[in-house]
Amino acid sequence: MIIDCHTHCYPADIAAQPRAWAEAHGELHWADLVAPIGRKSIQGWAGPEEFLAAMDAAGVDRAVLLGWYWQHESTCRWHNEVIAEWVRTAPERFIGFASILPNENVLAQLAAAESLGLCGVGELHPGVQGFDSQSKYWRTMAQWCAQHDWPVNCHATAEDGKDHPLAIATPLKDYLRMAQHAPALKLILAHWGGGLPLREGVHLPANIYVDCAASPLLYPDSPVRRVIDAIGAERVLYGSDYPLRLYPRQQLQAEMTRFLASIRQDSTLSPTERSAILGQNMNRLLPR
Repeated sequence: MIIDCHTHCYPADIAAQPRAWAEAHGELHWADLVAPIGRKSIQGWAGPEEFLAAMDAAGVDRAVLLGWYWQHESTCRWHNEVIAEWVRTAPERFIGFASILPNENVLAQLAAAESLGLCGVGELHPGVQGFDSQSKYWRTMAQWCAQHDWPVNCHATAEDGKDHPLAIATPLKDYLRMAQHAPALKLILAHWGGGLPLREGVHLPANIYVDCAASPLLYPDSPVRRVIDAIGAERVLYGSDYPLRLYPRQQLQAEMTRFLASIRQDSTLSPTERSAILGQNMNRLLPR
């Protein structure tokens, strides 16, 4: 089974005018990322049918629909409704994670997301959403997620700047503290963990996993072998960041086939490692 652990979904009306919608809802950071002023966007868009067609073309069995690190609770709740609707259209294919803002209503947000059939949290961003390992509401959320067996996905920005030019830094070392404070929490750090597994002298707690979302944009030479050698194949997860255009010079439309093929054809991976990365690991992390 192949599971893409890192994708995003948005309604068609948002895709038509993303900046106008974001400005109206006070989500300017998202607007700067998906519809930057004065720069071409690499953001692609896909409705449920187009999304499923992309999965079929690539041979992807299931995809985790991640929420976004919205700056307002109302936007998080709205997005969770959208994700839940997509899951209802194809429950055997789509898995829904929740947009959550760690604030005074965090438990109510989590309960509402659970009632919608969602089963994880993310993508979160401490720098955008204003929390850290010491934050009361982050710790409340982490405890709840650990108790409910929900994985949490957090955006991780590389310190060397190999990310979107408008990206906001993420507290890489603080992620280590988050994992240490909640050892039962399954913490997924997106985008190769911002390079944390590759940093000399850094030990990742056993409950930290990394996904490879957007790797072709961030690492011209795939770091998969180096990451496996550093933390083991059992903690590496395949994620694409679909519908982002990972090869913008060659792609007019977002697709899943090319990046997935690069992992399938990577001669440095054993069959066991490849199977673990492409689906077995994420399947193990999902709530039972």
